[in-house]
Amino acid sequence: MIARWVAAALLAGGIVLYAAVAVPMQRQAALAAEDYRRARDEARDIRTRLARLERRDAARARAATVLAGATPGDTVRAVRRSVVQTLQGVRLSGVRLGVSAERPPYAARVRLAATGSFADAVALTGLLARPDTGIVLDHVRLAPRGEGVALDLEAVTLGSGS
Repeated sequence: MIARWVAAALLAGGIVLYAAVAVPMQRQAALAAEDYRRARDEARDIRTRLARLERRDAARARAATVLAGATPGDTVRAVRRSVVQTLQGVRLSGVRLGVSAERPPYAARVRLAATGSFADAVALTGLLARPDTGIVLDHVRLAPRGEGVALDLEAVTLGSGS
């Protein structure tokens, strides 16, 4: 009989101990785990933003070094070469390209006209606007033409003074 009372007392003590210590500790551990998850996600987002900013800064630095110290003729040739290389990867027809020297703060002005599918025209504008090209889109116009679109684009490159 005493063994039953001792067993019951131990069981009751265990239940009280569980309710008094283990349950609050489990809640505290769950809150700590949620805080850790939140901090981990925030750190990942910060690292992603930092990597994007570092890539953008590196692309700007590369574009600035290409255009820095160049004569207007060199700049026009470099920009024309860059645009022509970009055009090689896109299927457009009737391409007309003009690149001219520009007054500071710009180095060159790009004028491009072409026809093709909407997807190819939009892809070209995206390729030209990449930070590593050094080209800043000034005006883009897409107009329906036949079964595709006509693209008229004007852009500038920033000079070394910017």
